[in-house]
Parts: sequence; structure tokens; C-alpha cells
Amino acid sequence: VLKRIGTAKLLRESFFKDPYYRLINSEADRMPGTIIDRFGDFFVIQPNSVWSENNLENITEALKQLFNPKGIIKNSNSRARMLEGLDDCSLLLHGFIPKTPIKVPMNGAVYMADLNHGQKTGLFYDQRLNHAFLSGISKNKTVLDVFSHVGGFALAALVGGAVEAIAVDASEAALKLAEQGAEASGFSSAFSVLKDDGFRALTRLKNEGKKFDIVICDPPAFAPSKQALGSGLRAYEKLAKMSVELVDEGGVLVLCSCSHAASLSKFREACIKGVSHGGRRSSIIFTGFAGPDHPVHPMLSENGYLKSLFFSL
Repeated sequence: VLKRIGTAKLLRESFFKDPYYRLINSEADRMPGTIIDRFGDFFVIQPNSVWSENNLENITEALKQLFNPKGIIKNSNSRARMLEGLDDCSLLLHGFIPKTPIKVPMNGAVYMADLNHGQKTGLFYDQRLNHAFLSGISKNKTVLDVFSHVGGFALAALVGGAVEAIAVDASEAALKLAEQGAEASGFSSAFSVLKDDGFRALTRLKNEGKKFDIVICDPPAFAPSKQALGSGLRAYEKLAKMSVELVDEGGVLVLCSCSHAASLSKFREACIKGVSHGGRRSSIIFTGFAGPDHPVHPMLSENGYLKSLFFSL
């Protein structure tokens, strides 16, 4: 375990100068069902398999040896643990849990990670490269970021020079962190939040006659399992249709999926259908995946769960 984590550490340090990244991404880092995210001196482990649960002590010791961390936290709030029959008891394995959110620098913005009560491990690192691409096309644009969590795409757009960014999320706690992130990044005046379910917010904004240069939808997994694939793809299609109606002529629509069960081709097909049902012609200008700190095992293609499609309209 020590050797495997040591190898993963060297690999991540070759990608990123700051100590904020996914350190272990399951089988691709030869640690089945194990997710470890690094937040500076703090580490959050998601042991999503029996192997991982049984090796928790070894993993903790290896992290202590390699990093001398201030805190190591076990986060048990995952669907995968439930399917494996493991408990949902999160606990502190070493050191302490920071009382206030951690400032995480990414792509020129500052994101706030709540390691205590946040979703999953506290922050999603997987969209880093897609945030960077969006940032590059955001100058002087108005941006709507739906299912924004802690401000992911919205803050990235502001870094790129967007004149306005609205973050929509159903979670008040996530939006509070997004506002703190905007403040820490120096973008408070151009940033605002809307607390609502994503679909409801899209309907509401359409009824108000609102249009944006760029609309991003990065929802939770609509197809978390093969059984949910049909209903999930219909949900992606519906989301594409509803969101494209809010994009100005010549604008960009970004649609993302983190569903393991929905392949890139199936997800793309659903999105193209939705966009055309929304009465728009489009071309795909960029297809994005998770960053290099989320390696994929060559024999396990479902590990590459994240897909982000950028449509020019």
C-alpha cells in the first residue's frame, strides 16, 4: 500500500504544483474501490470496497508516513459502500477535521471545500480541465451554471472574464460555499446564486425571458446503474432541451454526465436529441473528460465516468 500511494504521489506532483488533487483513483492506482482526495495537509478517504475497508489502517499509516498530514478523514457517504454492504459511518482516522472550509486554488479561482459536511469528499476535482476550457471562452460573456455545487463552472468563467455568472443549486450549504469562493476569488460583484432545483430553475428563467451566452448543466448522476440507464438518458435529453432554450444565438451549451452506466456515445446521442428538440442547430466544439489525477484502468472503461460536451449554437 505504501509503495502504491508513493507512486501515485509522484505522478500527481508531476501534474500539479499545488497539493490539491485526487491522490488515489481506485483500480487505476492499483487500490480497488479506494478514493483519496488531498486538500493540502488534509486527506479524505472513501473506502468503497471490502478490500479498501480492510486495508484502512495500512492506508492511514502510509499517508502519515508519506505526507505527515494534519488530518485524515474517512467519508462513508457513497452509494458504492451501500452496494458492498458496508456501513455509512464517517469518522476521523488521524489528527483533526478543519472547523472552517479549506481554500482550494484551481485554474485561478479559489474554491471552498467543506471536509466536515460537504458532498462526497468535499470538492469535485474531476472537472478541472473542463473548467479551464470554459474559462478560455468566457471573456465578456454572461453565464448560467446549473447544478453548480460550490460554484465550479461559474467561478472558472469569472476567471476568464465573464461579466456575469449565476450559480444554481438546490443546496443552500453549497451555494454559501460558492459565495465564499467568489469573494475569495475577488468576483463577488459579478457573481450571484439561485437556490432551486435545476429543472425548476430552468423553467423559471425561461418564463422570465432570460437568455445567456453560456449555459452549463452538470447534474448528479441520472443513470447511476444499468437499470436506471433508460430513465437517465431521457432525463439528459429533457435537460438538454430545457437548457438550450436559455442560450443566446451564437452561444455555448455545456452538458455533463457523471453516470457510470451512460457511455459517451449514449450520452452524446441523448444530448443531441434534446438540443434538436429545442429547435437549435449545433456543433460539438469540445469533448472533455476527467483530469489526469483521475486515471482510468485500461480494462475498466466505466472508471472513465465523466463526460462534458460543449455545443456551439
